[in-house]
Amino acid sequence: MDAQVHGWDGRPHNQAGPAGEQFVADLHHRHRMVDPSPRPLSDDAFGLVTPDALAAHVLSAVDRAVLVPATWSDLFVLGFAAPAWHAELAAEHPGRLVLSGELDPADRDRARGIGVQVSRAGYGGLTVLPGRRPEAAVSLRAPWLRRTLARAEQAGAGVVHLGVAPTARPPHGAADWAYAGVVDDSEAAPRPRWPSWAEPVRAGSALPVRARSAGPLPAGGFDPAELGELAGALPRVRFVLGAGSLALPSLLRLARRPNVHVLLTDVLIGLRRAPVPAARALGELLAAFGPDRLMFGSGYPLARPARLVRDLMTFTYPEPLRGQYPELDDDVREALLGGTAARLYDLGDPVPPRASLRRSR
Repeated sequence: MDAQVHGWDGRPHNQAGPAGEQFVADLHHRHRMVDPSPRPLSDDAFGLVTPDALAAHVLSAVDRAVLVPATWSDLFVLGFAAPAWHAELAAEHPGRLVLSGELDPADRDRARGIGVQVSRAGYGGLTVLPGRRPEAAVSLRAPWLRRTLARAEQAGAGVVHLGVAPTARPPHGAADWAYAGVVDDSEAAPRPRWPSWAEPVRAGSALPVRARSAGPLPAGGFDPAELGELAGALPRVRFVLGAGSLALPSLLRLARRPNVHVLLTDVLIGLRRAPVPAARALGELLAAFGPDRLMFGSGYPLARPARLVRDLMTFTYPEPLRGQYPELDDDVREALLGGTAARLYDLGDPVPPRASLRRSR
């Protein structure tokens, strides 16, 4: 089970000016550097995730996948990985895709009626994207946010993804291995298709083009102390953090909260480009959280899952780390590759676990 898949539309007609174009270009650059498949996706194939692409690249390798939304409304006119598009993708593959909703802490109006939204759409979880701009930042201690997440859990969305999103630049303070494939700052100058005087917002277009952003934006950051308080206040909500969403020591301290889980996408990508530090991070995460709170994720289409599954099935610690951490056995691999995610979303085992192991090999 792939616990981080995105269905997005980053084509030019959806880009809200040069900042949206740059975001997609930087994501595609990262895809070409980190995807383990021999041939990277073309610009067109990367720009739009279709039902056929999901079938060919994801559902041929895993039994189920979780569609994690990220609208990025400041970069895309109709939203990037929008929940509405995810719903259409799920309708094309009934029973194979788990839907998540999205909650922007800076938009309290859309948080109203969250229980009804969850029930109508059948969301299994919510993605919370903290504000990437200082003026949009919201404290995770906000009482209304706790009430909203509690109502969502009661309606059926008991999983909250925090710091899990398609991003070309991890948050400040993330470990070095989380930056695998990231465009260097020296190469990150905006690359617009049109001159500044022809930007739609300046040309008087009626399209709802958002304000242009200055340079590439990092993933939304959050205060681990605030998250610890939020997890303690909502013990029935299961929080899922990206492995690259925090500095590793901060992430490990959150292991004391039994309802905090970690998605291994960044670690798995890092194993190919920074094998020793990424493997050390995997060992530390396994020791702190245990396999029952860690999950496989590819971040598709950032990386396609088939080879990442094989990498995890055959993983052994590099020579400098031999003996420091116990090697992964079949039970650990079963938990990472689907058991944990299936339990988290109350799905049961996607397939008999031994059959799944044989097929992945």
